[in-house]
Amino acid sequence: MQQNNFSNPPKSTNPSGDERSVGYEFEFTGVEMDVASEIVQELYGGSIEQVSTFEFDVSDTRFGDFKLELDAQLLRDKKYEKLLKSVGIDLAKFKNVEKIEDSLRDAASSVVPFEIITPPVPLSEMGELNNLVDALRKRKAEGTGSSFLYAFGLHINPEIPDDSTQSLLNHLQAYVMLDPWIRKDAEINMSRRITPYIKPYKEEYIRLILNPAYKPGLEELITDYFNYDNSRNRPLDMLPLFMYLNKELTASMIEDTITSSRPTYHYRLPNCSLEDESWSIAKEWNRWVLVEKMAADSKIVDQYSRAWLKMKSDTLVGFEAKWIELINRWVKTND
Repeated sequence: MQQNNFSNPPKSTNPSGDERSVGYEFEFTGVEMDVASEIVQELYGGSIEQVSTFEFDVSDTRFGDFKLELDAQLLRDKKYEKLLKSVGIDLAKFKNVEKIEDSLRDAASSVVPFEIITPPVPLSEMGELNNLVDALRKRKAEGTGSSFLYAFGLHINPEIPDDSTQSLLNHLQAYVMLDPWIRKDAEINMSRRITPYIKPYKEEYIRLILNPAYKPGLEELITDYFNYDNSRNRPLDMLPLFMYLNKELTASMIEDTITSSRPTYHYRLPNCSLEDESWSIAKEWNRWVLVEKMAADSKIVDQYSRAWLKMKSDTLVGFEAKWIELINRWVKTND
């Protein structure tokens, strides 16, 4: 894979016929949010606003609005105030609340990352984000590999090319079959693998969706997703897309108040290895494009689904290694 060249997906337009866009979420530490905000402004224009101790906005850039925040909902939403009140501490009575918040931020940032959330960037302009990676790297940003404690990720939010239930199912099927190969090829960091954030789909669910007889409608697809205990902590998180396609049903099945609604897949697996000169967002994007390439070919999806089910039934030990070897042959012809 070319380090900084972004592969083209099979379909470059969204369901409305417009060019697709992709949002990115970078998790890192080592560069303060005010400095990161200035980097974004220097690269893409816009105006900076400090929303709180833990949040900055860079609005009206050439791509839209960037958000920068400490990736800890407890701090962003100031839920710690209620927590402290429960033990008799009322921050409203303190004169130097900002200093207290600064201390909380500094303590949290040792294990909780800062995050840059980009606006949707057109496919044809994703290369502009290489400049952001370079600038953060020059400022000595620390990424996934900088510490065993840093379970930092790069989240990719590709706008869907097709909103049909069959297309959604094809992407899920393609993803679960490529997941073991991607984890190996991307060298997913141990600190991330032992956390709950990117837990693989359960075998029972994979068997369900790869069964050739499984032909769900949208409501059944969404219901089954939750019935098999899938949450936002999957490497391919479908919750934002399900919320967009059927808000009432999806909202009734979750308690997660931070799930947003958007017409994108939420690909959570990649490392965010800003500290590593050989790492690039293009390589992570290109692995995702393999998912889209497989999903675009229903015959290939069916062929490999049947192969997965048969190999799983026939293999007592060493299934994953054998499967990666098989799927690697397909990757070599499509990379």
